[in-house]
Amino acid sequence: MATRALLILAVLNLLDYLDRYLIAALGSLVKGEMGLSDRAFGFLGTAFFLVYFLSSPVFGYLGDRFGRIRLMAGGAVLWSLATSLTFWVVSYPTLVLARGLVGVGEASFGTLAPAYLADILPLERRSRALGFFYLALPVGSALAYLVGGLVGSKWGWRPAFLLAGIPGMLLAGLVLRLPVVSRSEIVIDADKPVTPTLPGRHLTSLWTGARELWRLPTLKRVTLGYGMITFTLGGLAFWMPRYLELAKGLTMAQANYLLFGTVTVAGGLGILTGGFLGDRLLKYTLKAPLLVSGVGVALSIPLAALAIFARDPAFYVPGLVGAIFLLFLNPGVLTAVVVSVAGPQRRAQAVALNIVVIHLVGDVPSPFLIGWVGDLWQLKWGVSMTLVALLAGAVLILKAMPHLAQDLKAAGELAD
Repeated sequence: MATRALLILAVLNLLDYLDRYLIAALGSLVKGEMGLSDRAFGFLGTAFFLVYFLSSPVFGYLGDRFGRIRLMAGGAVLWSLATSLTFWVVSYPTLVLARGLVGVGEASFGTLAPAYLADILPLERRSRALGFFYLALPVGSALAYLVGGLVGSKWGWRPAFLLAGIPGMLLAGLVLRLPVVSRSEIVIDADKPVTPTLPGRHLTSLWTGARELWRLPTLKRVTLGYGMITFTLGGLAFWMPRYLELAKGLTMAQANYLLFGTVTVAGGLGILTGGFLGDRLLKYTLKAPLLVSGVGVALSIPLAALAIFARDPAFYVPGLVGAIFLLFLNPGVLTAVVVSVAGPQRRAQAVALNIVVIHLVGDVPSPFLIGWVGDLWQLKWGVSMTLVALLAGAVLILKAMPHLAQDLKAAGELAD
């Protein structure tokens, strides 16, 4: 059951990220047809993530109480339909509305799918499984650049959106066929399913649940650190195709193909490596997921600076590849920490809270702020803001390590 569910949800997650970042791959065409400034175009990314993080707590609350399957499937249908309907938008406001609807649908799926996987997997397998699930992040983003380069350069940006939304509507039917997991079947220990008694089990409101979860020192620090990484990844994913055109002199197709190759290979290897190391090193220390993440983020800073400032491809391409690899170590291991310290009864709410915070401080403001700075000065200085965010992220994640064991024990993940 677990393998089949993981495969279905991972493929759908791939389409999630393809539809999310397709607008970035087609930025030059959209800006040209609609006459948008950098700030207006950047707001399209901000609008998506604003709706995404505002919707996530609602789906987390509903998913923990009324089940995850139908909400996940409904979300997939909504975001896929909104993506295809973008073909017919006639103005900037309708384009903003379409991106907002994509955000609602993806919030449902993005909140509940990791919680569902954590329900059916033991602690020692979660980093690897969630690493595979989040392999969709680099691969789906890379496919967006490929579709943008191929379809956009030949037939324009509208057909690219029409085609991208169709597969998700078809795959939503497979989600409805996944088995519903009862509370007695949730896996805590590798040997037997149990239903722990947690103080937060009887949370009576969405606000109370979020407040209780935010009191967990590990969750708070990891979430804020992940937010800084998200500021970087969201901002660069949205602006890097355009930046490569302006600062490096590439064509739109060349920029998209370069990002497709580097994000697919380096990002995919980073996701798999992060999940592998997070699980393998867990034998030696409970802090392994946080060490993998924090050290990786710290090492990515000089490489990201090289990718931004170097003009020779012999320097900026290796810098881009190395930074992408190290940054993509994070999604699987950090999400595994979040769902583990929250405990089984609050996993979807914990993922929702994580989504709210990482997007509120991360990729909700970053596309807009980068574009705004680009309008005021140069896009190079807007993109450079991500380096400061990475430094803050590394510090926050490493500062979570002293609290991890205590929070895992409180969640029932460790024996007394």
